[in-house]
Amino acid sequence: MLKTRLKKLSVALSVLGLAISGVATTQGTAQAASYGWVYISFPKWLGNCPNATVKGIQAYTNYWSTNWDMGDDLVYGKVALGQRNTIIGNLLCKRRTGGYYQAVARYDVVPTRNKQTVWIGPGGWTRN
Repeated sequence: MLKTRLKKLSVALSVLGLAISGVATTQGTAQAASYGWVYISFPKWLGNCPNATVKGIQAYTNYWSTNWDMGDDLVYGKVALGQRNTIIGNLLCKRRTGGYYQAVARYDVVPTRNKQTVWIGPGGWTRN
């Protein structure tokens, strides 16, 4: 029983060590990045808010987050230019008779310039 617990603890510490080293490596790479601000849109044409309208966004990138930006399908977020950025979003979808929340899957996008628009949804992502 003690052997089993020690083995589980050893595995858990190994996984934790790998996770920490991965974060350190990622942060080291990001330090050299050029940063910019891009428009992040969650449009209906990419499958967001079926039978409703996007009225609120809670979104995260590697370098920025917003706590419920209300009114439309667009936020302005900080990203590393020319590198992969993880974007995760939750949407408030409104109908005449109520509304619902939609979780947007995690997308890794690569913005290439400042003030670029990145469109994200269940149908994938694209940029201008």
